[in-house]
Amino acid sequence: MKKRILLPIAALLCLTLLAGCKFLTRTDFDFDTDSISKAQKIVVHDAAGNEKAVLSEKADLDAFVETVNVGGWKFIKEVPEGLTEAGSFTLWQRETITALVGGGETKENEICTFRIYADGDYLTIETGLIDVSFAIPQSTADYLRGLTA
Repeated sequence: MKKRILLPIAALLCLTLLAGCKFLTRTDFDFDTDSISKAQKIVVHDAAGNEKAVLSEKADLDAFVETVNVGGWKFIKEVPEGLTEAGSFTLWQRETITALVGGGETKENEICTFRIYADGDYLTIETGLIDVSFAIPQSTADYLRGLTA
């Protein structure tokens, strides 16, 4: 009786692990700009952590989303060692107001942080749960480094 139950469970577990391995070795993620365009504020910091700018106008946010050229990003396991951070971009979003819940008071929540490097065309996205690294086009890296300068 136990074999009849354990055999399908073991097979399902193996298939799940294989699917997970396939996911972790992918290099062609379909990273959608919707996740970036949901940001309602982007705080730009230089390498020292000083706030350089706050992008909160719709035109500025749209220009940022368009210029970062997410379609050209390639997933990498990790950025090369020894890179110097050039700055960061923290994306914020105001929480959704739901009917009949709360007093209409909302707060801003941090979505994620992009880290750009001075000596390479790489970017790391930190979500608080996982860090994901990308090789990005040189034009995107130059634009992002220009904002942090």
